[in-house]
Amino acid sequence: MSDTKPKALLEQAGRDMAGAVSVRLCSLGIELGLFKDLHTHGRSTSAQLAARLQLNERYVREWLHGIVLSGYVMFDKATREAWLSPDQAQLLVEDGGRFAQYGAFKLLNSALLPYEKLREAFKSGGGVGFEDYPPALWQALDHTGCARYRNFLVKDWLPHIPALTQRLKKGARFADFGCGTGRSTIELAKLFPESEFIGYDAFSPNIEQAGVNAKEAGVDRNITFKHWNMDEGSPGQYDIVATFDLIHDLPNPALGLRTLKHSMAQDGMFLLMDIEATEDPVDNSGPYGVFKLGISLHFCMTTSMWQGGEGMGTVGLSDSVLRNLCAEAGFSEVQKINIKHPLNSLYLIT
Repeated sequence: MSDTKPKALLEQAGRDMAGAVSVRLCSLGIELGLFKDLHTHGRSTSAQLAARLQLNERYVREWLHGIVLSGYVMFDKATREAWLSPDQAQLLVEDGGRFAQYGAFKLLNSALLPYEKLREAFKSGGGVGFEDYPPALWQALDHTGCARYRNFLVKDWLPHIPALTQRLKKGARFADFGCGTGRSTIELAKLFPESEFIGYDAFSPNIEQAGVNAKEAGVDRNITFKHWNMDEGSPGQYDIVATFDLIHDLPNPALGLRTLKHSMAQDGMFLLMDIEATEDPVDNSGPYGVFKLGISLHFCMTTSMWQGGEGMGTVGLSDSVLRNLCAEAGFSEVQKINIKHPLNSLYLIT
């Protein structure tokens, strides 16, 4: 055993432990409404925060000191008042904003909670089921989807696919498979009122929430949501089919792609958004690489294996894997769209 001090690793360990605690502190601030209250009322002491939200002041004070040190809240030592800067508000409270991260913090915290079941899966196989996660996880996915599709999909990415947008403008039948709480479908339905949209998902609570979201967005006229599982086979023929962060989650991605092929009209299009992944998982460098592998282990891979699947995982759908699976499913062309996003890749497949 070496006697030299592992300085760099010790520093990394300190950063990682602080980051893990910061995720929990941020999640508490989001779920208890602490960030929103600070944004609404401005400079406040822990006592004022606690009184407005009917929380225990001692807990709020301890949380406040920690979140200030994490860098997510401003603080005046003399007055003991805290507040959010404009940048902090963009990340932590702006509803559906381009830079909103409150859903991501809530997602990560919630995905880490079924720890005992995950640990057992290492020994016995299988995985963690959808019902094992707290409702906060599904709310977090709704939040992250709202921000991503509202800001990136319809504003940044669709202009790169004129053939698809022209078809939607004229009026097309569009099916969103694995629609979740409907955020992608809703944003498209708002933009293309002449088209007919239907969202399918295997998790019933998602379908219920999607209906609520569509009504609130005022697009329930040209949009429908239905419970459906990929192994049920094709539910119909559509001009455009789409999957947003779905294929890598499926128990059987090859079967899923074949079903999607069977659901396309003869001249149909397939819009696929998934996680950008390198050919070798360990080449997914940087903090987002660690994040993707962590989410895979705690949600994407394990829920696939819980369903008896192969567990492709978050970084399993590399470019070559996708192209091989598409060829096997009978698709003729796979075009990668040139977008710049730290997590996602986008393809138009025919």
